[in-house]
Amino acid sequence: MSKESKLLHQDLLRSGDDGRAHMPDLEKQVIIQEKSQDAELSCWARTTPIAAWRFKASVEDWTNFFCVALNTGATVSIVFANKVIFSDPQLRHFQVGTAAWHFAATTLVLIMASMRPFNVFKPIKLPVKEVLSISILFVGFLVLGNLSLALNDVSFYQLAKIMTAPMVVLINFVLFKKHTSFQSLSAVLVSCVGVALPNMALIGSNPIGALVAVAAFVTTAFYQIWIGKKVEELNVSAPQLLLNQAPVAVLLLCLLLPFTDTIPDFRQIQPEILATFFMSGILAAGLNLSQFLIIGRTSAVTFNVVSNAKNVIIIVLGWYTANHNPSLMDFAGVFLALTGAAAYSWLRR
Repeated sequence: MSKESKLLHQDLLRSGDDGRAHMPDLEKQVIIQEKSQDAELSCWARTTPIAAWRFKASVEDWTNFFCVALNTGATVSIVFANKVIFSDPQLRHFQVGTAAWHFAATTLVLIMASMRPFNVFKPIKLPVKEVLSISILFVGFLVLGNLSLALNDVSFYQLAKIMTAPMVVLINFVLFKKHTSFQSLSAVLVSCVGVALPNMALIGSNPIGALVAVAAFVTTAFYQIWIGKKVEELNVSAPQLLLNQAPVAVLLLCLLLPFTDTIPDFRQIQPEILATFFMSGILAAGLNLSQFLIIGRTSAVTFNVVSNAKNVIIIVLGWYTANHNPSLMDFAGVFLALTGAAAYSWLRR
């Protein structure tokens, strides 16, 4: 190696940077531009809406999706699970006991949800006298709802539940002088017409089932109104209130049990139905917890949109399981009922 080559080699080693210090100015400029573009690209990848969405989707959005999926799955599943349970001759006469099991399972899940590592909400202790009235309504709407499901087919049962919102409007007007806008009243009227269209014949053929369905959605309306009043009056969250009222409801149901139910011989019940019975408690707990999580993490509007989607699923599956070929009147009624319910939810957002 010549003397000049050795000196050049030593200069390159001292410069570091693999000899880039001795590159022509044009090559240096290209390298600087490449580094600048790489930095800009990295910054773009971190700040674009797509990247931000991907980051959120991995944490917040996926959690919200899980809550919605849990609520939808639990709601649809528990309707058909209860239908299977009440198809058994013994469990058909054990409806108060079934409700007690659902409340007990809900209490256990809420206690776990309030503890580490979940910490979904902070538990508080309320006096029994403060939650007694709402616990009675809680018992009433669930027992009547189960009885309505036992006496009616799934589609009629679910359509009747849509009448809860119109009943809330009526009760608020009659008892509390709360006025509703013309648009909201129109949406309520559309819902009522939609519920009535496919069910006129069923009401005449099953008057007892229809009366129980009416009693169920009236009680549910009172319960929903009372929840709002108690949450505001006691300055608590909905899960905190539910954790206090559920054990009281279990106690009330256990007091009613000897007078209303026939205790079944569980050994004579088919294993599939018995497994469904125990699974229904877990579904009830998941349903109660997830609906509060949806409202808490998103909004009441999201919850109502999810509710309308669940109505469609349950009604369609109800037609399928009953081997019912829906008529044009059925489709029109369901469309009007769901459209009215969706419009009412949107106007009340």
